[in-house]
Amino acid sequence: NDEAPNFKAEYDGHRTIRIQEFDWKNDKTVGPRKILVNKGVHPEEKPIWIEGPHMYKINGKYYLMDAEGGTSVNHSEVIFRSDSPWGPFKAWKNNPILTQRHLNPNRPYPITCAGHADIIQTQEGDWWGVFLACRPINNQFENLGRETFLMPVKWSEDGFPYFTQGDEVIPMIHSRKGVVRGSDVTFGNFTVEEEFNDSILGMQWMTLRGPATELYSLTETPGYLTLKCASKSAKERCVPAFVSRRMQHHEFECSTRMYFNPQSVEEKAGLLLFKDESHQYFMAVNESENGRAISLLQIGKEDKVLATNPVESDATCFDMKVVSDGLTYKFYYSTDGGKDWAILCEGVDASYLSTTTAGGFTGSTIALYATRK
Repeated sequence: NDEAPNFKAEYDGHRTIRIQEFDWKNDKTVGPRKILVNKGVHPEEKPIWIEGPHMYKINGKYYLMDAEGGTSVNHSEVIFRSDSPWGPFKAWKNNPILTQRHLNPNRPYPITCAGHADIIQTQEGDWWGVFLACRPINNQFENLGRETFLMPVKWSEDGFPYFTQGDEVIPMIHSRKGVVRGSDVTFGNFTVEEEFNDSILGMQWMTLRGPATELYSLTETPGYLTLKCASKSAKERCVPAFVSRRMQHHEFECSTRMYFNPQSVEEKAGLLLFKDESHQYFMAVNESENGRAISLLQIGKEDKVLATNPVESDATCFDMKVVSDGLTYKFYYSTDGGKDWAILCEGVDASYLSTTTAGGFTGSTIALYATRK
């Protein structure tokens, strides 16, 4: 996707798809850029954000597939065909080839924002596609961001591939003969326990904006993740002492055991539910003027203390747990090794971490986090 013609957009979201020759020997583009698609399938309707192009040569024809409509609930995928990669490309009469934007929003288990697709032919000859979409809970909001979906691709009688037509619904689950679920998959329902026994973090773990290797260690105490109380905060656009993994379900339970002996009132550590710099819940242990405590902070333009409970002054082992029913969170803690759990706060609004509230298209994460800011 590229700028509007002559860099002058006729309306917000006016974009083009262009082609330019690539000199692979010298690793650079050469020659003029040619516009293949201006605005979208129906230019007279002022479509927005034609983007994410894929070009395929199938049975001697060139297919140009693009996302259109913006990444939110009006998202879609459209397709064009030509005898040459340089065009002219003609749009299929039954576009879009993938969307859910026109369906009843009150349908059960809705999948929304579908688009940004790619297609592939298997060794057996059938066609499948991947694309991005969202799973809002009760069609209200979602905290999971855009997820990757997989479904079969069909071909029309006039030779165009498509995912959905009319009121066809994207299936939440699809079966394929011969496919066996693996033992350690990270989709659907699963349970995973991290012991931090390796010398490097697994690919499911993320830091912010950089590797943060100077702020955590897996070798200082084998079998533990050690975090420094850094003079950096996840409220800032920096690299904090933050190691996270994505929320992958609306309903989930996440717990950790933390050993922490704060040395000042500035030091805090615990579980951080993170959407962005101004949408977070921080379940933190700290040393206050009134003694050691465990608190739940709502971090935003104005920070709020949602709950705080005193703990024993010599307590250094803290079990922390968050339980989500999709709409709300419950936060629990234990200072006796997980024998007795106390509720720190319940009924906490999950939508605070959602795209609906915070904007953007990426999902929320749960982090192990330490700071002294």
